This record gives sequence, C-alpha cells and structure tokens, in this order.
Amino acid sequence: MAKIASFLTLLITAFVCLLSAAPAQAAQRDRVFVASYGSDSNPCTFGSPCKTFQAAVNAVAAGGEVTAIDSAGFGPVTIIQSVTITSPAGVEAGIQAASGNVAITVNAPNATVKLRGLTLEGVGGATGGVQFNQGSRIEIVDCAISDFANTGIFIVTNQAASVLISNTIITDVSGGGADAIAVTTNGGAVSAVLDNVTLSGNFIGIDDFADSGAIEMLITNSHIDNNSNSGIYLEGGSSNTNNVVLNNVTLNNDPVGIYLTGYSSIYLSQVTQSSVTGLTATAINFFSGTNNFAYSDATNHLMGSVTGGTTTTTTSWTPN
Repeated sequence: MAKIASFLTLLITAFVCLLSAAPAQAAQRDRVFVASYGSDSNPCTFGSPCKTFQAAVNAVAAGGEVTAIDSAGFGPVTIIQSVTITSPAGVEAGIQAASGNVAITVNAPNATVKLRGLTLEGVGGATGGVQFNQGSRIEIVDCAISDFANTGIFIVTNQAASVLISNTIITDVSGGGADAIAVTTNGGAVSAVLDNVTLSGNFIGIDDFADSGAIEMLITNSHIDNNSNSGIYLEGGSSNTNNVVLNNVTLNNDPVGIYLTGYSSIYLSQVTQSSVTGLTATAINFFSGTNNFAYSDATNHLMGSVTGGTTTTTTSWTPN
C-alpha cells in the first residue's frame, strides 16, 4: 500500500507541475524577433526567430516589441493591438506589398502603434504603405516608403487620434490622385506632427480632408518638393476644421505649392518656395472660395502665382 500511495503522490505531483508549466508556455512574450533564417513555426525568440512580421505580431503581447535581427523582407502585416515594430541601426527591415495590397494595415481601436526603421516598397500596383484605420496613436519614425499607387501613409479614422511622422522619406507615390500622406477624419479629431519629412516625386505631397471632424497639423523642418500636382492640398468639411502650421519648410517645383479650400487655415513661418528656371513654375494657390485663411509672418520667401495671378515675390501677407 505504501508503494501505491507513493506512486499516486508522484503522479499527482507531476500532473500539478504540468498544469503550472502550461500557462507559461502559452503566454505571449513582451519581445519577439524575426530574421531571414527564421521560421513561422518557431516561438519568435532571439534564438528561434520567426520568418514574418505577421507571425511575430501574432506572438507578441499587447504593447510589446517586434525586432528584426538582420536585413530581409518580412512580409505585409495587419496589426490589431498596441505594438512596436522596429529594426536596429544597420538593419533594413523591409516589407514589399503586392498588387492591390497594403504593406501595413492598422485596425487597432484605442491602441498605440509604433513603426521604426522600416522600408516599405510597392510592386506593380500595390495600393499603400501604411493604412491606419483604427487606433489612438501611430508613430512612424526613420522609415522609407516608395512606389505605391494610392498612398504612402493613409490616416483614415472616425475616432480621435494622434499622429507622429518623423525622419521619414516618401517618394514615387505617383498614380493619378495619389498622396504621399493623406489624412481624413470622419468624426474624430486628428492631431498630427510631421518633423524632418521629405515628400518628393509624388502626385500630391500632403492631402488633408476634414470630413466631419477636425484636423490640426504641425509640419516642421521638412521638404515637400517635385510633386507633380501640388505640395499641400487642404480641404475642410465644415467651419474651422482644418488648421495647418508650417515652420522651416521648403516647397520647391510643385506646380501648386499650397491649395487651400473649404474652411481651411494655414500659418506660414520660415517657408521657402522657389521657381526653377526651365521647370514648371511653382505657385502658392489660395483658392478663391470663402472661409479660407492664410497667415504669414515676415520670415517667408515665396515666389510664384497667387490664385493664378502674376508672379510675385513676397515675404509676408495678411489673411486672404
């Protein structure tokens, strides 16, 4: 009997240990990894990394971090919770989207998503780089985005959200009606900061449409150049819904530097816009509709047409 009791005790102890170990094995990790040599059947640890961002995002805990170990393409990803996706200096973490697809889609209500050090490329009609449908905050830092048909970064939300885009380059988003950065709000207020951003060779650089919410945007230390339609296109949907501040920004060789319509206001300080001989003349175009206002201090250097008028050179003006 003693042997039987001892055996039963051993079995019970082993069973309890197994139960206590199971949750730890199933728990999502706060930090996971991807690598060119990884496999999506791995647990996404540093020693056994995953192959794709999607597998890693699925494995990480809410608010955790996905890190690329080496340079490779890690595939498109859909994000549904707070997460950081990043790569260290010297590593190129790429996402190449196929025709009709988006590289990164964010459907994460009330979440914060941070994208750092990523290279997003479109191939043969890929529609967008980053599409932010739901979330409370998105940060896009040290990224390069190019060759998409519709948008480089598309912020479209019906809830309040904040946006930070910093040290980022967006080029060759050049399809008809395409935007390097598009911000549309359908009810929630959007507050956006763009710092040290270069938008070049696109159809439109920045396109803001405040449908039934408000957009407040600050653009600093940035270059919005050589876009084939316009540098900045602002359109408000109702009274005082679209306010943009530019500080230390260049707008060079955009056929229309700034197009302003529909209850929009813009504030200019240390803004430089110049025409280039032999190339399409630039223009600051403040649309002649009502309820649009342009404010400027004496630090600006602007050349081009104002609402289709004669070429002017000025450093300041009063509200339109």
